[in-house]
Amino acid sequence: MRSLTFALVVLAAAAPALAQPANAPWPDGGQGAAAGGIRWLGPPATASPRRVVSLAPSVTDTIVALGHVSQLVGVTRFDSAPEVARLPRIGGFLDPSAEAVVALRPDLVVWLTDGSALAPVTRIAEIGIPVLAVPIIGVADVIFATRAIARALGDPAAGDRVAARIEGALARARARASPLPRRRVLLLVGHEPLVVAGPGSYPDELLAVVGATNVVRGTTPWPVFPVERAAALDPEIVIDAAVREHGGGQVGLDAIPAVRRGAIRRLTTDDALRPGPAMIRTLDELFLAVHPEAVAR
Repeated sequence: MRSLTFALVVLAAAAPALAQPANAPWPDGGQGAAAGGIRWLGPPATASPRRVVSLAPSVTDTIVALGHVSQLVGVTRFDSAPEVARLPRIGGFLDPSAEAVVALRPDLVVWLTDGSALAPVTRIAEIGIPVLAVPIIGVADVIFATRAIARALGDPAAGDRVAARIEGALARARARASPLPRRRVLLLVGHEPLVVAGPGSYPDELLAVVGATNVVRGTTPWPVFPVERAAALDPEIVIDAAVREHGGGQVGLDAIPAVRRGAIRRLTTDDALRPGPAMIRTLDELFLAVHPEAVAR
């Protein structure tokens, strides 16, 4: 479960840039997609790929939303979209199997970048398979990446349509939250250990959109917290996004005053940790978690 938690939190557009050598250094902590961080590894991709492997659930969500699920031939073991339930699994987000990917004979692999997967992804590119490397850090990167993936699939118009839906959802959420009080929120990502969404993380930006202030400070996007530290922050509301750990409990979690008051909201999906079109759904759920008084509005 611990590896699953971190796989979820490490977090899914210009025309293709010149292909980069597979052994080119990857800039850890580099730019997101919207700032020009997208790059190609391996040989140039074909104009209309027929066999695509997704290396992250949020990438899969994007391809499904774009209407190109029929081109997918492989996904990760964490993918839960019903449209890909029968597809082969190529490993996890952090530990994809290069051998499993190659066996599927893809003409495009889409990778949501993370340094832990760099070695197998490099092997895939060196074998001669085009890899679109997409770094997603924040909300703007999701919109940019949506268009980039659509271009790689040969369907830029679909990218514009899905990106417009995401932009519309963001505008609605901001407008809805604008007149309401900002709530001090702690968002939990994992229970064992206790992992929270910190500054610079994708959920941190979503909280701001729905009118919340993240109580976590510092420079670490995904800090591991002792429960005593979480309690000392004294948030008004705790949002539990560790969906796969619900029911397992967390010894000492009730040390947080908000939890004792019953001000804990457990999300029903892991959409808040999937930076892609799932943002459209999660904005509504996060808004109501932060502003329960707005349900009747």
